[in-house]
Amino acid sequence: MRRMTGWMLVGVMALALDGCAARSTSATGATGAPVDGAPVPANSPLSKIQRGMSKTQVTAILGPPSSESGYLTGKAFIPFYFGNDAHRTSYYYKGIGRVVFADGNIFGGGGNEVERLEYDPGESGAAR
Repeated sequence: MRRMTGWMLVGVMALALDGCAARSTSATGATGAPVDGAPVPANSPLSKIQRGMSKTQVTAILGPPSSESGYLTGKAFIPFYFGNDAHRTSYYYKGIGRVVFADGNIFGGGGNEVERLEYDPGESGAAR
């Protein structure tokens, strides 16, 4: 019986770890940053943005955003999660699209870098 319980525990742990594995379904743009939606054309200012850039670098290239919003991800509720993806901030640029930043964990560590781009020439610039 002990042996069976041990194997059941191993099976449950394997399933739990598989559920935590990172999966990405978005395409990668020419700049290396994941792009949701339409690919970024080369003549767009958004094409100069690369994954890992800071908010300061993005603002230097695109200027200040039309608006911005922030939200918690599900990782914020994982006990002792110290990764950089517990909070995200979206910068909205009218007529260009959105730049999404991974802002760090709930303890203030890490983050502040470009996570993905969302090219949308019809972007209103208003935060959602």
